[in-house]
This record gives sequence, C-alpha cells and structure tokens, in this order.
Amino acid sequence: MSRMWSAEYWADKGGIRLYVYRKRATAPQKNAGALPVLFLVHGSSNSGRSAFDLNVPGHPDYSLMDHFAGLGYDVWTVDHEGYGRSDKTDGNSDIASGADDLAAAMQVVEQETGLSRVCMYGASSGALRAALYAERHPERVARLMLSVPCDVEIHYP
Repeated sequence: MSRMWSAEYWADKGGIRLYVYRKRATAPQKNAGALPVLFLVHGSSNSGRSAFDLNVPGHPDYSLMDHFAGLGYDVWTVDHEGYGRSDKTDGNSDIASGADDLAAAMQVVEQETGLSRVCMYGASSGALRAALYAERHPERVARLMLSVPCDVEIHYP
C-alpha cells in the first residue's frame, strides 16, 4: 500500500495529557469536505498504535489503520490514560475513565474534522469503553462495532 498521511495530537482530560493518533490515505485539504471518521478503541493489553497500526517488515497488511484509511476513512485512536504515550497517573484506567478518555479525544476529532459523529470500533476491554461512551453520548456515535474475545463454555441441556 502507498505511504499514508498521519498526524499526532494531544487531548486534555482535566490536566491529563492523552496521545491521539490519526491516519488517512492523503493529507486533509482545505474545503475538500470531511471523510467519514472511524475511531478505534484499544483494550487493556496495549496502546492504540501498537494495537491498530502495527507495521511488520515484509507484511504490509498488518495495520488496521492503513486498511481503513485505504478504504477512504479518516482513522483515529487514542492511548488511554496510563497507556502508550499518554500520561501515567495513579488511576487504574478503568472502563469509566476510558469513556472519559474518548470524550476528551472526540473534542480533538471534532476540532480537526468538523464532524461530531463517528463510527467507533472497540476491541476487548476497548469494546466496554466504547460501549459506555456510546451510552453516554449516543448523538456522537453513528455506528458502534464491538469485538470481545470470549472464553465462556456454553452447555446445552
């Protein structure tokens, strides 16, 4: 895939700095209109970029961000409090705190794109964070996709 355009931002959550990352096929052009936004929400095992923008030499198709940027989306992610490049605090980055992180990051998305509604995908505990954010702010989530690994055995009578 051809080289993608990307940018880094900072969101503020009550004095806590959150790292926000964006990827598109091409740089935004003034007066060109906004692309649909896809916001990817990471779980508790890794940060946003390592979860969704993994680049493996010799394997160009590992980046989910590249894939969706190539399909015409403006793709965003945030490192939750305590993860990746975001501030480390005494907090435990629980589900409610993660939903607050998304609210702070969405302010950056709206400022940069002009869009107040996005498609949101949450993986693992990121699904819980995204679901709570969508419950709190249904007017800001156009589509919600959730993926939670499950190790539950189901026994039928």
